[in-house]
Amino acid sequence: MAFLQINLFSDTIGMATPVNVIMPERAKEPPAVLYLLHGLSDDHSLWTRRTSIERYAESRNLAVIMPNTYRGYYTDMARGYKYWTYIAEELPEKMKTMFNISTDREKTFAAGISMGGYGALKLGLRKPDKFKAVAGFSSAADMNVRVAANEEHINVFGETLSEEDDLFRLAEKLDKKNAPKIYMWCGTEDFLLDSNRRFSDHVKKLGLDIVYSESSGGHSWEKWDEQIKKTLDWFETL
Repeated sequence: MAFLQINLFSDTIGMATPVNVIMPERAKEPPAVLYLLHGLSDDHSLWTRRTSIERYAESRNLAVIMPNTYRGYYTDMARGYKYWTYIAEELPEKMKTMFNISTDREKTFAAGISMGGYGALKLGLRKPDKFKAVAGFSSAADMNVRVAANEEHINVFGETLSEEDDLFRLAEKLDKKNAPKIYMWCGTEDFLLDSNRRFSDHVKKLGLDIVYSESSGGHSWEKWDEQIKKTLDWFETL
């Protein structure tokens, strides 16, 4: 596997921004692609620093793209940068131009932790034609209960959460025939457990294809390392 540290200029957010990429070196065909998203207090480097993602990807002919969106919640901010447009539109186009990766929906995935779990789930729900499956670990799944109480969240989402940023409303509007498959996990000691339970229950009632699990643990890289490996195994069964 090759590990690449890239600095590219984003027209969408108007500045240079880093992206880390894990890429198969001897792929016989364009590899499948995983967009792997970081959490609120992290950056694009943490997945490779805290997990064995490079080793897990090696045997799977899988390219892993790890962008940096700072504390922007993968959202076109009310007072700030257009991180949704960057992550959902500009970045995939740049990656396809730079690398010989698959453009097939059946080989395109997203996953993330906490804020990144929210971002990965939103990618799947808003771009179902682009993603076969998405996964969120300890996801910030219910932003309705967080926006009004936090000035930083108001800067991102505005005074009220729009339908385009509300995972619950996005799931309701989704055509089940074209819906991505969803994997979610949360630790039973995690402060986001209730929101993960609410969202997973909501998705199940809507009849969407979701695998949801819980196990002991909190908001920790030890658990997320376990879950990303399980998720990659699950992706291969789809």
